[in-house]
Amino acid sequence: MMSRYLSRRLAKTLLSAAIMLLLALSTAQVLSPPSVTVHAASPAFDHVVTILMENNGYCDVMTTCGGSGTYMTSLAHSYSVVKETGYTGVSHPSEGNYVALIGGDTFGFTGDCGYCPGRTNAPNLIDRIEASGRTWQAWAEDASGSATCSFQPPRGTDHFAFPTFTDNLTPARCSHFLTTTSSGDAEFIYALNSASPANYIWLTPNDSDNCHDTSIPTCDAYVAALVPQILNSNLFKSQKTALFIVYDEGNGSPPSDWLYATWAGPVVKTGYVGSGSYSHYSYLSTLETVWGLPSLTSNDAGAPAMTEFFGACTSGCSSGTLSSSFTASSSSPQSGESVTFTGSASGGSAPYTYSWDFGDGSNGAGQTVMHAYSTSGSYTASLTVTDAIGASSGSSKLLTVAGPTSPSNQPAGQGTCVLCQLTSSLGTNLWLVVAGGLFALMASMSVLYLRVRNRLKDARTMKRNSR
Repeated sequence: MMSRYLSRRLAKTLLSAAIMLLLALSTAQVLSPPSVTVHAASPAFDHVVTILMENNGYCDVMTTCGGSGTYMTSLAHSYSVVKETGYTGVSHPSEGNYVALIGGDTFGFTGDCGYCPGRTNAPNLIDRIEASGRTWQAWAEDASGSATCSFQPPRGTDHFAFPTFTDNLTPARCSHFLTTTSSGDAEFIYALNSASPANYIWLTPNDSDNCHDTSIPTCDAYVAALVPQILNSNLFKSQKTALFIVYDEGNGSPPSDWLYATWAGPVVKTGYVGSGSYSHYSYLSTLETVWGLPSLTSNDAGAPAMTEFFGACTSGCSSGTLSSSFTASSSSPQSGESVTFTGSASGGSAPYTYSWDFGDGSNGAGQTVMHAYSTSGSYTASLTVTDAIGASSGSSKLLTVAGPTSPSNQPAGQGTCVLCQLTSSLGTNLWLVVAGGLFALMASMSVLYLRVRNRLKDARTMKRNSR
């Protein structure tokens, strides 16, 4: 009786173990925690281009509330714009706003003095940019004395505040004061297409192009001609770059002098209207936040940064030349055999599109595709990758396709492995379930065997006792 009890106990244990193993195997993939990839934080942009316009409020520009800036409205709707009451100037007239944008304060310079260099020893944005190891250029249309400390824009320092700060008046820094010819700004555009554009780039248009002496349709036409060249430059195609266009002052009284301010470029959200409230000090705060620069004054230190306008980078995020390559699961497949092609790309401006030419008159699209060649021969498979701004890169591989192998010409011992083909066509999870099922079947057979053996023993015992 004791042996019969032990046998039954053993069989039940084996059966329970089989069931537990089956459950464990079949749920292993479901219960596995997802992998997590942690990416290091990176700045929203590495380069910024700033253009200052003149003397118009938000609704003078935006056609949505009565303005006549058709292109600037379209640009704002395509990328990001502050809300109607979202961005204010800090002073009247112009000079104080320009000083505040790069100095964090007006320093009382609110009278439009004309050309008044070296008015303050206060630190300014250029100090912070150079200390961080970044480069800069400050452009003004039709200025004289380019790249010297005699640099004079048409409006002096009223619309170009960099010489207002004494430490910017050294030969080294004055070499960054550059002139560009209105209205095409060929020199400025050339710099954006150079091999090493500056991290910080400023442009002051002349008083016709910036709307100081003209109406919105005139300067809107100027912006409409210039901005597409900016956005299609090498700088915007290959680097994380943002364009900021803002008016210096409008028709209201600070802090309610509501201005048109828009961000554009590959790192900027599209079709976005901001919800925050900003001022010219927020311009400094944004640069300080994104680039990790120390603040200049309590004004920019306390101003909200305009980081809401920068989203996940969808294009123009990778530096360097676009390149492509791909792998094929077999370079010498048999006819009718599916080949998996997997493409990859780097550089250029993400996202990428993948186009395939398999060399037999068939095409495909997508990063990973499958294709089977119907007849034997040599084929050149080609991949063309196109990035977000239209740049393309190609690569190709030669594949030699053999005819189907018949049983008559197969070497001995190398017949078709049906089980191998079945194994390759089934998923890992299914095989885990099959393995668990086989184990459970073996355990059940063990239980049946033990039961039959015990019953035979009982029958023999009863037969002996009956004699």
